[in-house]
Amino acid sequence: MADDEIVRRTGGADWIPYWEAGRRRELRFQRCTDCQTWRFPPGPMCPSCLSFASEWAPASGRARLVSWVVCHPPLLPVWKERAPYVVVLVECEEGVRTIGNLLDVGADDLRMDMPMIVDFAPSPDGDLVPQWRPAG
Repeated sequence: MADDEIVRRTGGADWIPYWEAGRRRELRFQRCTDCQTWRFPPGPMCPSCLSFASEWAPASGRARLVSWVVCHPPLLPVWKERAPYVVVLVECEEGVRTIGNLLDVGADDLRMDMPMIVDFAPSPDGDLVPQWRPAG
């Protein structure tokens, strides 16, 4: 795949390390190497200290549930066979918020602030991506 195709499919060059980590079943977020602030979505500059120095550090994979939505048709054709499905918003221990599909349970089993843990499952294009399930 050409570099411009990789950038287009991943959301931009800043996102490539995030998706590559997911393919290895790792959850990583950008962290400023000057002030240690975690950030997501990724970007070239730290919003706290304005430094351009960063690393892709491993995250704990633990989070708390902040919100969720049940997606029903009409959807993009690639998601049609999976509907309805639940998308969750979680706040990770590192302080960043991220979204992903819910695994193993339905929306009726969710409650605010419940502990969540990352897992990895294929997206419609086959890549392993971070998704979430209740902890324990």
